[in-house]
Amino acid sequence: MKLLIVGMGEVGFHLAQELSRAKHAVTVVDPDPIKIKRIGEALDVQTYCGDGTHPHVLDEADASSMDLFIAVSDSDRVNLLSCLLARRMGSRQAIVRVKDKGPYKNYRSLLRRNLLFDRMLSLEDLAAGEIAKIVRRNQAVAVEEFLDGRVTLRVVPIREGSPMPGKPLKEIKLPKNVLIVAGENDREGTMIPGGDHQFAVGDRLYVLGTPADVEQFEAWVGHHKGRTRRAVIYGESGVALRAAQHLEDHGVKITLLCEDRKRSEEFAERLRSTTVLLIEGPDPEIFREERVPEADCFVGASEIDEKNLLSCQIARKLGCERTVALVSRPAYTDLYQEIGITRAVSPRLLCSDAIMNLVHAGRLELLALFGQGAAKVCAGVVQAKSKFAGKKLKDIPIPHGVRFGVIRRTLPSGAEELLIAKGEDELHVGDHVILFLLSTAERKVVEILGLG
Repeated sequence: MKLLIVGMGEVGFHLAQELSRAKHAVTVVDPDPIKIKRIGEALDVQTYCGDGTHPHVLDEADASSMDLFIAVSDSDRVNLLSCLLARRMGSRQAIVRVKDKGPYKNYRSLLRRNLLFDRMLSLEDLAAGEIAKIVRRNQAVAVEEFLDGRVTLRVVPIREGSPMPGKPLKEIKLPKNVLIVAGENDREGTMIPGGDHQFAVGDRLYVLGTPADVEQFEAWVGHHKGRTRRAVIYGESGVALRAAQHLEDHGVKITLLCEDRKRSEEFAERLRSTTVLLIEGPDPEIFREERVPEADCFVGASEIDEKNLLSCQIARKLGCERTVALVSRPAYTDLYQEIGITRAVSPRLLCSDAIMNLVHAGRLELLALFGQGAAKVCAGVVQAKSKFAGKKLKDIPIPHGVRFGVIRRTLPSGAEELLIAKGEDELHVGDHVILFLLSTAERKVVEILGLG
């Protein structure tokens, strides 16, 4: 592929390094001559020094011939404007990075249509989503979030006493917005169950749906009867706020510790059930008073790496077994884990990894892998040349090993409609779909969506 990257900060450099190693033809643009000189000496890439929002710079960088344009500078405005120019010049696809998707939330369809980006990635959203997954995850259950947390996929084990065993899948009454997209056991591995399939104790269910309905299903299966999970978050960053919002949606009890009075008041207004406390700093006595040792997980999510490290070390010393630190400098992630932090979360690494997945996904976008690669969650768009556009899912010859999970549709009004896929739902041109599929069935999905 031919790729053009605007912005040579940590995300841009990491992307240029990994993509050039993968033998892609990479061109990079940045206004800083020192960065450009360093990258030109270190990597096998084409370099241009200049402002990515100037048409003549993008023209010199040959934006018109690019398979993918990637804007990852530290400025949202630079990324969005350079994306528009590059797409108008002829770049086939575009990915833009923003700090926070919150200000754009109500205008996403409008922006996508007019600024012509294919994906918008947010550092804060990626980091907050990852932290929420770590807090919610235990050794038995995997969690994935899609569409900004509006859809969740959980792997739910069937235990003794569950009402599931012995019942055909077609006789199980699921909540409205829930699908059992797959099953897994030690005998058959990962499989897509039919209506007559009966699950057994020890099997694992792949359950997809809206968070509230998936939680309802889990309660019916026999989960969530223990104590409520509890987390303590330290910091006043946007990531701390968004992680708390994610966790509130899943019933986690949260205490959020802030040092800044104005931010603590803002957080208290924006959070529904989180206890927000104003503190002077990461102090062992305060942590003990706020029952940090009893928390299932402690998260250091301030905007200062050193405070996150210190707070996690104090929490660990007091007896909290699981600690997560937000790290602004990707080079520190391995170091944090070497000194005992359970997980170090780098927003910049998450962003570059997400973009790498998009680049290497081919015609279907890879969202998650399961069963050591035997199964995957992918996203795609129904093309005008799909011969199944306009047909109901029940009338489409969906191959074995594929389950449609979610349909996201932009309505004429510009609003978005989200459907948990059922047999009566039709596929429309332009629909974004999320599918669970066995890796062997990917070629058939490409044909259905008209991507071939």
